[in-house]
Amino acid sequence: MCLLKVYVDEGKSGKKLVAEQIALVIKDNDEIKLKNLEFEEIRLDNVQILSIDTLNSVLLLKSRET
Repeated sequence: MCLLKVYVDEGKSGKKLVAEQIALVIKDNDEIKLKNLEFEEIRLDNVQILSIDTLNSVLLLKSRET
């Protein structure tokens, strides 16, 4: 089973791993909800999806400019 690793793009400093083994991603306005197989939830505010790489099981997010 291929579960997602979730990174936040931090620009010049690279990308930061924020979650692993994510089975479900829900977008709710400016919030992204990530759930793993045990239904533990991580909420990320004010982010946008940059890319979803299904081949490598990677979701890349970026903070929205405020």
